[in-house]
Amino acid sequence: MKKVLRKIFSAQTSYALVSLFFAIVLFLTAYSTSYNGRDLQTHETFSANVENVPIDIKYDSDKYFISGYSYEAEVYLTSTNRVKLDSEISSSTRKFKVVADLTNADTGVTTVKLQIKDLPSDVTARVTPGTMSVTIGKKKSKTFKVLPRVDEDQLAAGYQLEKASSNLSEVTVTSDEDSLEQIDHVEAVLPSNKVLSDNYSGQANLQAVSADGTVISSIIDPSKATLDVQVKKLTKVVPVVVNLTGQKAEGVSEVKYQSSVSSATISGDQEALDKVSQISVTIDISNVTKSQSKSVTLSADGVTVEPEKATIALSVTK
Repeated sequence: MKKVLRKIFSAQTSYALVSLFFAIVLFLTAYSTSYNGRDLQTHETFSANVENVPIDIKYDSDKYFISGYSYEAEVYLTSTNRVKLDSEISSSTRKFKVVADLTNADTGVTTVKLQIKDLPSDVTARVTPGTMSVTIGKKKSKTFKVLPRVDEDQLAAGYQLEKASSNLSEVTVTSDEDSLEQIDHVEAVLPSNKVLSDNYSGQANLQAVSADGTVISSIIDPSKATLDVQVKKLTKVVPVVVNLTGQKAEGVSEVKYQSSVSSATISGDQEALDKVSQISVTIDISNVTKSQSKSVTLSADGVTVEPEKATIALSVTK
């Protein structure tokens, strides 16, 4: 009996030990998985590349004028907090800014470090480029005349500029002293997307330029003007020449003609106009046996002809 009890007890003990072993293994496996999940979640990093971030330049704008610098930078952001990162990506909710501090810089060309300011905790940032070049000069203002500007390629084929004017005769230009000395006048520039085949009246941006047309960095007050442009077609008056061809019909001794027009106005680009010296009309009189009138089309290569038609009166003598 004792032997039987010992066997039963021994078997139960073995089962208990095996069960305890597997319980410990399962616990350690579950704990390890849970820990690794928490560790992975804790250390997950999010990133974003933010382009066209405005650069906030700190300087004495009452005393100095700056030019030759970049207006925007690129910022690489990283964070373990997705919500904070998304907030900094959007320009409407962004807290950080890129700053170029020129408060202690001297006049001339200087290189300044770009800094990230007001960046929230848990977010890191790297700005590209890390520096920027700026030209600093003593601020000065002067009055300049305004001239209209319409480029040749802004006139449709066959048109020429007749007149252009601006509603402003003078404007005030502010720049640094050296740049101001280079300015010859201010241009009221026809918008680049305009190609004129008709008169134009509308807003035009103003830009300060040197005598050779180089645009000078400046602030112009006011910055826009009303530009009026009048264009006209390139035209040329040429004679209308009638040529009679063919043999006279039997019994006809003479055929004379009279055209309703002696000249025509042609229009087109200058190259096409130069190639046309007359409008030629050919009438075949082979079958003309009596006086009559014929309507003919007036045309020439590369140009428009006005009037488009002419009447040729044929007078027959037998």
